[in-house]
Amino acid sequence: MPKSECVLAIDIGTQSTRAALVRPDGSLIDSAGSPIDLSTPQPGWAQQDPEQWWSTTVANISTVSGRNPGATVSAVAVGAQMHGVVPIDAGGNPLAHQVGIWSDKRSAAEVARFLARPDAARLGHVAGNVPLPAWAGFKMAWSRSEQPEVYQQARAFLVVKDFLNLRLCGEVATDPSEASGTFLADAATGQWSPELIDALGLDAHLLPPIVDCATVIGAVRPDVARATGLRAGAPVVAGGGDMLCQLLAAGVTRPGRVAEVAGTGSIVASYAENASPDERVMSLRTVSGGWVNFGIGDGAGSCLPWLAGLLPGAPSRELGGRGQDYSSIDTAAGAVPAGSDGLLFFPYLLGERTLGSASSRASFIGLTLQHGRAHLARAVMEGICFENRRALDLLVAPGGTTVLRCTGGGSRSALWNQVRADVYERPVRALTTTEGGIQGAALLGAVGAGWYANAAEAADRLVRLSGDWEPQLEAVEAYRASYAKFCAVHDALGPQWAGWGQ
Repeated sequence: MPKSECVLAIDIGTQSTRAALVRPDGSLIDSAGSPIDLSTPQPGWAQQDPEQWWSTTVANISTVSGRNPGATVSAVAVGAQMHGVVPIDAGGNPLAHQVGIWSDKRSAAEVARFLARPDAARLGHVAGNVPLPAWAGFKMAWSRSEQPEVYQQARAFLVVKDFLNLRLCGEVATDPSEASGTFLADAATGQWSPELIDALGLDAHLLPPIVDCATVIGAVRPDVARATGLRAGAPVVAGGGDMLCQLLAAGVTRPGRVAEVAGTGSIVASYAENASPDERVMSLRTVSGGWVNFGIGDGAGSCLPWLAGLLPGAPSRELGGRGQDYSSIDTAAGAVPAGSDGLLFFPYLLGERTLGSASSRASFIGLTLQHGRAHLARAVMEGICFENRRALDLLVAPGGTTVLRCTGGGSRSALWNQVRADVYERPVRALTTTEGGIQGAALLGAVGAGWYANAAEAADRLVRLSGDWEPQLEAVEAYRASYAKFCAVHDALGPQWAGWGQ
């Protein structure tokens, strides 16, 4: 194949959008990114403007196309933040200027109504998940109840990735990873479930067809080509949810593999053949076949930037900002002993999903005059790991030799990776690239371009690990004590959050 041949991978995150040209060997030719706005008008609400996803994507593609005029794009693939739903009209335009994204919990009342059904538990087994405000189906139900004029005008409800694909190629479709995160698909068949759709009071015609993640669903439209510099007619594949793209890029494609995605949400996940029957964890279909069972801290990746904003006297790079300069965080927090001298942090800036209440709030516990900014930073790192361990212990046996693969921006921190190894009591390896969402989407594009037979094969050939952090006995013992306190305080606070601040 020509040396200039590549795929265009698009990533729609919570804080930014990106576009990248990626070679057949997985190496990056060039990339461009743009910040995007997040609105949180009420506690538990998190929303964004779909048009900003698209306008920044056009700008990002234009930048990389302009800088690489000789590149031949063989396929386009999108990996995007999951579960946000965009109601579109007959012309493909959004019917809402702000839509709830993955961490939005405004549909909690819809979930409560569903849980009051006598058959709620059985229907949860059909979906392969417990009902949660995160799932796209409950967001659709919220729109039906709270925005009836929007619901009635809608031609379809599309998740973020599928909205981008509609703009790129004019086709409406979704993929198994996103369908499994709607609470509207049958976990056994992978197809839309009339029973679940009816239980949520929705209309089946508003849901797109489900196709394989690497399936070519259409071609880049001429008007998009003119606006971006892309080749008109370039194949567009269905793509997948960003979490599943990141896990593909971490090689979580077979039993025995476990990973942490240290991004805006902090996710621990293990490969599985089927959805988990354990209601304390969540399950999604992967982009390569099979499932992952996982736990997630919705607001974990926002905690260090949030802390930096509270402490304007310190440079933002010291405690993490948009640039996430982890070297300076490591220097400051590395001087603090394991356990942060008794300080605990609970990373619930956006509540909890399954192992606590959606009404939970973040907090520091145990502050004294001896604690400084470095203690706060280290406690945030440790608190996120303690929260992750609560889910990890449900996925794999504690301790052992199974390596935890770590990807995402948080994996750039050497100190944080050591904290992970010590808290999880298992070895930690980082990915050679922290651009997991981009790389995973690129792997799907590579399959669509015909370079690889399937996504699992592409991942096995291209994924590379780096670094090696082993548990350190003294720190492991300190963290066992801190973790026990973390769990005890969590359980004591839990009943207090309902109605907090009302």
